[in-house]
Amino acid sequence: MKRMIVRMTLPLLIVCLAFSSFSASARAASEEKYWGSWIERHAQPLDASNASNKDLRFLKKVLKGKRIVQLGETTHGAGEINATKVRMIKYLHEELGYDVLAFESGFPDTNASYLNMDQLTPKSTMKNSIYAVWHTEDVVELFDYMKEQKEKGDPLILTGFDIQSMKNSFNDAATHWVKAVDPEKAELLSQSENDFSTLVTDSNTFDEFSQKKEKLVKNYQKLIKFTKTHAELKENLPKEPKAYEMFMHSLQLRIDVMETYMLEEMKEKLEEYPENIEDFSFFMRDRMMAEQFQWVADTLYPKKKIIVWGHNYHLRKQNTKMIKDWVQLNGPNMGDYLPEQLKKQTYTIGIYAYSGASLDSSDNKTVKPVTSPPPSESLEALLKAADRPAVFVDFLHTKNKKGTSWMYTPRTALYWGFTEEQMILKEQYDGVIWLEHITPSVIITPSVIIK
Repeated sequence: MKRMIVRMTLPLLIVCLAFSSFSASARAASEEKYWGSWIERHAQPLDASNASNKDLRFLKKVLKGKRIVQLGETTHGAGEINATKVRMIKYLHEELGYDVLAFESGFPDTNASYLNMDQLTPKSTMKNSIYAVWHTEDVVELFDYMKEQKEKGDPLILTGFDIQSMKNSFNDAATHWVKAVDPEKAELLSQSENDFSTLVTDSNTFDEFSQKKEKLVKNYQKLIKFTKTHAELKENLPKEPKAYEMFMHSLQLRIDVMETYMLEEMKEKLEEYPENIEDFSFFMRDRMMAEQFQWVADTLYPKKKIIVWGHNYHLRKQNTKMIKDWVQLNGPNMGDYLPEQLKKQTYTIGIYAYSGASLDSSDNKTVKPVTSPPPSESLEALLKAADRPAVFVDFLHTKNKKGTSWMYTPRTALYWGFTEEQMILKEQYDGVIWLEHITPSVIITPSVIIK
């Protein structure tokens, strides 16, 4: 009987879904003439030349009740995107009380660098804390600002939520802290950090990897025990709130990454692939980033308002609901993995560009042009109707009507400015920033940073 019901119901369901999709598309097609005029009236112009930041005052209303603001980006390598985010971050900190900035960079590195900020130049803090794609002239301004705010007694606290690491950043700082208490344990930490950074690349078989991993896990467990039983180490850490919690969590994170993410990385290196898509290291990274961010928001800074800096792909609300993402797998992203209680506190902003070019993060040198003109009726093409160089459009507080049905129907938007993705915008973002033109970031070379 159940099989008969399924055989009868399934074709009807398919017909209903097809009709529903057709009806939505037909309605959207009939309402296209209203879209441009709505965008022209409601898109909020952004004016970087406005020193008073009056153009950003709309954020007070838009972000009311939101503890977390996520600032995405379609590409890591565009100067105008970076500059726009830096300007918004300053406003959010000064006017709306957002006091924590969480970067898509390794948790141990960002926190260790923040704890040492007093001893570092802004450029050195940037170099030691965040990934090289953001070692740019426009992002240095942000680190100048953070140092100034800290000296004024109104700090914008830097942290991270990624699990990937930058060799030597955490190692150098943490080894220095431990050495003052126990040089032998400092040597153990330094060697463990070096071995951790090459665990997968220097292992040729799974047995070799497993043996090295087990030894390293025991090393970090010894270091955690040492930290718990030596109160004088806590006294030797930088005099910053939460320094001890950051240090302990960084050590534990090394163990967690080896037991999960690196374990899968090694299997994939040997071409042993999992059956479940979520177990691929690519998606596991997003799951673990969500776990790290949850720890930052709920445990490290539970009473503070937080700004998140990352790529659109990681930050958008639910990649599993994408019609087509850039990898064409629609696997879960960080947004999918975040708990509902954090999602309710979050306003997510995607950033896209109409024209120009950006750097490819694979080498920070290759220039990738933005598809111009963008596809017809894409997000990038539609927002050109605002006739401004930069605009913000709120989705969260916008209802579905003739002028806004483009937010509620399948829409193309460009990953990195040239790869087509398809989505219902309202499902992925609470708002978007649109820039008419972007240019490649200017990467600061290491020799310049060290000066």
